Amino acid sequence: MKNKRLKTLVSACVLVIALPLAAATPQKQQTATVKERDVRAEMYFLAGDAMQGRGSGTPFERIAAEYIGSQFMQYGLEPAGDKDTIGQTSFVQTVPVLGKKVVDAFKADGALAKQVNWKQNLVAFRMADADMRGPLQKLKVGETAKAGNVVLLSVGEDAQFNEVFGAYRALIQSGTKTVIIPANKQITENWAMLAERDVEAGEQGNLIFVDAALGKTLSGMKDGSEIAFNATFKQQPDTSTWNAIGKITGSDPKLAAQTIVLSAHLDHLGISKNEKDADRINNGADDDASGSVAVMELARALAAGNKPKRTIYFVCFGSEEAGGFGSKHFLNTLPFPKENFVANLQFEMMGRPDDKVPPQTLWLTGYDRSNLGAELAKRGARLVADPHPEENFFQRSDNYTFARQGIIAHTVSSYGLHKDYHHASDEIGKIDFAHMTRSIDSMVKPIQWLASSDFVPAWGEGKKP
Repeated sequence: MKNKRLKTLVSACVLVIALPLAAATPQKQQTATVKERDVRAEMYFLAGDAMQGRGSGTPFERIAAEYIGSQFMQYGLEPAGDKDTIGQTSFVQTVPVLGKKVVDAFKADGALAKQVNWKQNLVAFRMADADMRGPLQKLKVGETAKAGNVVLLSVGEDAQFNEVFGAYRALIQSGTKTVIIPANKQITENWAMLAERDVEAGEQGNLIFVDAALGKTLSGMKDGSEIAFNATFKQQPDTSTWNAIGKITGSDPKLAAQTIVLSAHLDHLGISKNEKDADRINNGADDDASGSVAVMELARALAAGNKPKRTIYFVCFGSEEAGGFGSKHFLNTLPFPKENFVANLQFEMMGRPDDKVPPQTLWLTGYDRSNLGAELAKRGARLVADPHPEENFFQRSDNYTFARQGIIAHTVSSYGLHKDYHHASDEIGKIDFAHMTRSIDSMVKPIQWLASSDFVPAWGEGKKP
């Protein structure tokens, strides 16, 4: 009886000791569900007023990168940034950015000298030449220009910017150097943003927008009238941008060398230079705090599950808005062989649903260019083709940096062409958090499949950029 009671006591003691040990070594779950509270917390930090719009190359952009890096650390990712001051790898990569040569002043000579007011009734979008002059030629879209002429191009009042820029590009490719376009509805709506842009000295072509009044003046001039503009350029100082980078190394001895990159851009437009604006903070909630949060939440979910067979990099790029400097640097200094780069999914503007597609649905830019989207859709991803092909979104995000090098790279989005794009009104109050949470969560299992399969996506015939 005494021995039996002793055995019972010993067993109870072992159980008491073992319970804390078991609790200290929990088993990883297969999938961590994306929670709205986490999405909200990250969005409120990145897109809050305190972050001052995360302007490219500003201290606030760096704070955003450091914050995202700290989240990656918390989720258990491996650091993949620079070496820190004590020789340890960090989660942030500093990217040097050479100062740009930008337009500093602009004036007209001759008959227009007193009528042109730089950034008031005339703005530049592309500028390659300091001296622009030639006979005026008034054209409509599709008509042919004479060599050496300065073209005044009339576009439809409701023409979208992509159409306008396409018409300009066609003229430049045919030999025209300078194109002037009277502002239509969309250009007028975005005039303040266009006036604030730093216009970098380009390699080919000059694109100038004028307001309705100056456009009317030019339209009233005779074909062949001499037009002469002169631009002054200045050199901006060198600066930096920052990428936040974490990774999960694959578990399979062979497949671990193959790499998938999930990315977004963490910067936005910062503070408006126009002191007359009531709200000067461009919070960039949808563009692209939402994409950065998507990358963070996918990192949280995938790190909490079983290790994928392939390696996954989670990257939030800096200075996409200023020229894609973060993604270009990442590509130029790839931490793995380029031939092992399986695919890139860029997440951009996922904070609001697009009424052009069914509810709880995302779309993929360049869907028909490769078989990646279709394969992810087969595995449960609610992905459809981009319903706005005329906007050329495939070429307008960091994915294109990789796609141009032959890497399968697309952007995941649900941007419905809302009017808050690149305006101070792109704020947290406009975000549909339920949609955003479901959207991110819907990508977890398809990406788990991609990261642990041997499927290698391929370009469709003739679809490679």
